[in-house]
Amino acid sequence: MNFVTFQFAVFFLFVLIFLSLGARTLKSQKYFLLGINIAFYAFAGVQFLPLLFLVAFINYFSAVLTNSRPLKKHGTRRFIVGTAIFAQILLLGFFKYYEFLVLSAEQLFKSLGFDISLLFLLPSMDILLPVGLSFYIFQGMSYAIDRYRDTGLKPLSYTNVLLFVSFFPTVLSGPIMRSSQFFPQLVADPVQSGLVGDEEYKKMEKALINRDIAEGFTYLLSGLFKKVVLASYLSEHIVRDVFQSPEFYSSETVFVAMYAYAMQIFCDFSGYTDLALGIGRLMGIKIPQNFNAPYLATSVKEFWHRWHISLSTWLRDYVYFSLGGNRKGNTYVNLFLTMAIGGLWHGAHLRFLVWGMAHGAGLVVNHAWKRFLPGAGLMEKPVIKHCYRLFAWFLTFHFICFVWLFFRAESMDIALAMLQKMFLFTGEGDGYPLLVLGAISCAFLIQFIGKYGFDSLSFVLEKLWYPFKLMLITLLCAIIFKLGPDGVLPFIYFQF
Repeated sequence: MNFVTFQFAVFFLFVLIFLSLGARTLKSQKYFLLGINIAFYAFAGVQFLPLLFLVAFINYFSAVLTNSRPLKKHGTRRFIVGTAIFAQILLLGFFKYYEFLVLSAEQLFKSLGFDISLLFLLPSMDILLPVGLSFYIFQGMSYAIDRYRDTGLKPLSYTNVLLFVSFFPTVLSGPIMRSSQFFPQLVADPVQSGLVGDEEYKKMEKALINRDIAEGFTYLLSGLFKKVVLASYLSEHIVRDVFQSPEFYSSETVFVAMYAYAMQIFCDFSGYTDLALGIGRLMGIKIPQNFNAPYLATSVKEFWHRWHISLSTWLRDYVYFSLGGNRKGNTYVNLFLTMAIGGLWHGAHLRFLVWGMAHGAGLVVNHAWKRFLPGAGLMEKPVIKHCYRLFAWFLTFHFICFVWLFFRAESMDIALAMLQKMFLFTGEGDGYPLLVLGAISCAFLIQFIGKYGFDSLSFVLEKLWYPFKLMLITLLCAIIFKLGPDGVLPFIYFQF
């Protein structure tokens, strides 16, 4: 179910009503949330519900076994969690990479001159990717691995694990949460717990609810503007057509299309994240930030501290450190492999692998440069320091934009054709609407003023009387949808 639909708006309205009326205790809150999670996912793909239940069970069972006393003594905990991870990788591999692996094996055997008749015994299937599979598998795996690493953390019940894995604001496209971020927010009534007095709690609750409402709707408006206005316009007026047939466009237009896609994917994905954060905040649950002005980064390393933060930290904690990190082995190899795996996580295409390896190579160069950078004292001079940062930003930004070509293009041939067209520097071919430059500039400006704009709007909404608050939110929503197209495309990351 797309967040940017009237259907979802009605669904979420009923969620808020029933949550406020029916979930008075911790237990009822959890069961209610679990029910709406399952209902939401059923709307997205009811045929994939058993897979969601299975992923939750695998991670639940792994945590139970790795924390049982007999198994601790016999040292089989690593085997158990490894088996759980392997089983989920097989699930992910089957749905995302089956056809790719069969075709690749066929081409390899042909090139080596082997008999490929046995390969025809494998059925050729057009497998439908379950919505959100990559995200809830990663979220579930983080729970199982955390319970394996820290035996002081008690395993949760199956319903709690299912609740965590299926949390509906994040189940389709993240952010990838950790159980330590999620469950402490589902707390019992502090008055019944004796933490605060009744009068004190009423005042505190009123202030917190008002702030949650203000920030929640600010996130929703931010996400709608990014997705409905900016991402949709850039996709419809330049990105889609140029990436489909770059040979028909001038070099300048292809360059602009590259910048436009960089801004489109930022507005699309961070817009989805803002919507998820807003939905969670209106329910009283804080979802971690996933973006922090990524195109202001002055290095590839900093970019990954700002872009898709939940995935980059997941890869760092569960892949990079598992490979040895910087403690043993080759740090550069581990960085490169981690990003290559991150590329393949997006799909079974060579272009995703190239995209991941390019970022891995960027991180390797970044770490090597930092390590062997000469004249560190020279960098303390303000003029040189600012010039260096400006050059580093320019280089990083364009590296990110060029690598996005492989991520967006439907094939390696199209990506290479775009690169070739760009550096022919020819004016022959179609141009682009000038308003595209305005949309790109607006998306880039968000990197600078996004936080200030968010804080200002949320402050205004928090102080306004509720009728005026509702009027302002309605007016801004109407303007956003008026500026956007008649139909809004699905979010880009739904396909992953």
